[in-house]
Amino acid sequence: MWNFSSIGTLHTCFTEKFGAPRQSGMVREARAILKLKANPGYREALQHLTEFSHVWIVFVFHQSIEKGWRPTIRPPRVDAPRKVGVFASRSPHRPNPIGMSAVRLESINLDAPDGIEIFLSGVDLLDQTPVLDIKPYLPFADRIDDATSGWAGSEIPRYQVTFAAAVEEVLAQPFLEHPNLRRLLSEILAWDPRPTSQRRAMPIEAKDSEGLKFGFRIYNYDVQWQIQEARIHVIELKPALISSIHPNWNGEESSWEPTTP
Repeated sequence: MWNFSSIGTLHTCFTEKFGAPRQSGMVREARAILKLKANPGYREALQHLTEFSHVWIVFVFHQSIEKGWRPTIRPPRVDAPRKVGVFASRSPHRPNPIGMSAVRLESINLDAPDGIEIFLSGVDLLDQTPVLDIKPYLPFADRIDDATSGWAGSEIPRYQVTFAAAVEEVLAQPFLEHPNLRRLLSEILAWDPRPTSQRRAMPIEAKDSEGLKFGFRIYNYDVQWQIQEARIHVIELKPALISSIHPNWNGEESSWEPTTP
């Protein structure tokens, strides 16, 4: 039996599975802070990492451990087979609940209080995800030009996203806590984040889906949206009652310098 301990914890804008991207890189504005544990060796271990634009994050599917694993799973794609073997998927329900995501490395704050902070974007991970390792993404080795995509080879549709006037007013506030919120919501919703069962039963293009309402939480906001004329229309955006977001978010465009706690 191998025993591993995490090197740190990810703080992301996704507090629940609903709304989180299905793969890394799908939502460029999905940002995260990897807070490393206070280890005197980590500063030296990070030497030259900022020379790379992207990194692999090896992590634990912490919300799936107690649920156990499944030999077959239902893929989160409408046009996929009803079930595939778990080893032919990226499902979290694995014999060993370990995953890896290729994400953009924005910056590193070596002098953050209580441990180094690594700023990332394009993540597909839930808040409080334990991280086991960081590895540089190497295009010459990691990109395989003649690779095939198996059952996941078809293109995923994207939809138009619009905002109600009341939501636009919230997003236009000069002191909005997360200035990237509009772009983030647009990117997430364009992929239709609903579970596969809902997307199959209630396609956005179907007339019967007109007016159906859905919701999820992002950062410290509750988002309500509905299907209108084969598009996604955000109808409400309000602060959530409880927030678990890392205190060092500032939301600036790719600068990612932490604010003073």
